[in-house]
Order: sequence, then structure tokens, then C-alpha cells
Amino acid sequence: MSAQTMRRLGMGMFLVGIALALVIAGLSTWANTEAVYYGFPHMTMNRLTTLSCPHFIAWDEETEVRARLTNTNPYPATLGVKSWVSVPLAWEVHTEHRKLQPGETWHWSRPIGSEENRVLRHFVFVTVYTFGGYPMPQRQSMCGIYVLPVRGVRGDTVMWLALALAMLLLVGGWWLWRRGQGEAVTSTVLKWTVHFFLVLTPLTVATALWVSWALAIVLLVVNVLLIVIVGLSSLMHAS
Repeated sequence: MSAQTMRRLGMGMFLVGIALALVIAGLSTWANTEAVYYGFPHMTMNRLTTLSCPHFIAWDEETEVRARLTNTNPYPATLGVKSWVSVPLAWEVHTEHRKLQPGETWHWSRPIGSEENRVLRHFVFVTVYTFGGYPMPQRQSMCGIYVLPVRGVRGDTVMWLALALAMLLLVGGWWLWRRGQGEAVTSTVLKWTVHFFLVLTPLTVATALWVSWALAIVLLVVNVLLIVIVGLSSLMHAS
């Protein structure tokens, strides 16, 4: 393989890896943003950090959302969980209570499914509010889950496979591009841009999936703006 072919193949793989990673981050961020504006009641500003939701589910998938509640009081306490899950044009509310001994943990869960809980064609929305056991604070968190147009496979399995492919293309493309440089002259701006995306793209995905949808929006905007700027600059130099 010639150096020029290696550079072009590497850059093509790199760009496809960026695009695939940003699609994953964008869909997850879209779902969580829509959840915030779905209309769920806001009961408290304290965040329920133990809420766990799948990022993606398949069209025919049945799964569940989970949360952990621990009685941190030195005496028995009755804790409650109130959960809202989207259904077409509304939501379903469930309230559960459990008496916990000091230090005991309640592994709460509620089943969800794409067919019964899907709204706006592409999403399932959930919010969970925990209360009781004074002086333990009330807590609440919500999540949006994107419904993938696939059947017979778990949505998060598809996400992990796509994410692995994106990172393989990103790193492999960068490696091929570097190997194909040889003695070719490469602008400093291009080198910095490639290395910047090599860091920014995985950071954007990690932020969207595990940190904060609001911060992920900022990083996605930065990615898109940089892509537009680099693309316009390349067109201007080509002409």
C-alpha cells in the first residue's frame, strides 16, 4: 500500500469513526434532553445519582430501570419510590414503600418496554423520586432512552458494538494516517485538528453517556462547528 493510499484510507476511517461516535452521543443527548421537557413533575433539586437506565433499547425490547436506596439512619425507616414512565400522550405513575433496617439497601426496579412506553416515535422517558426516612433528603432524577429501529437484540448491545467500531475506526484511522505521512509535508493546523478530534470525540461520547446531557450539548456543538470550519477551509484551499 502506497503512503498516499494509506493516508487517504486512514483519514477516511478517522472521519467515519468521528461520525459514528457523534451519532451515538447525539442520540443519547437528544433522548435525555427530550425527557427534561416531557412534562414530568419536578419534586426536588437533589439528584438521585443511583438511578440507572439503559441508553438505548430495541424496538421489541423489554428491560427495566433501577435505583438503589440505602437507609443511612441509625434506626429503621420507611422509604418510598415514586416513578413516572411515559406512555402515549401521558405517563404511568407507580408508588412503592419499603421499611429498611439501618444500613439496609433497597434495589428498586421497574420494568419498561419499547412497545408500551414509546412516545414521540423514538423515546421512552422515566423519572424517579425517592422520599421518606427523614432526615434523609428527597431525591429525583430522570432519563431519556432512545428506541433503535432493530429487533431481536438489546439496544445497549448495539450501542457497545457501535461504540467499539467507532473507537477502532478513530484510532486505527489515526494510526494509518500517521504511518502514511512519511516525508510528506503536513500542515501544523491539520495535525493539531486531527489530534484534537482524537481526544474530543471520545470525551464527547463519555460525557453524553455517563456525565451530563447539558455538557454533552456544548461538546457536540463544538464538534459540529469544528467540522464545519475544517470543511469550509478545505474547500477554500481546494479551489
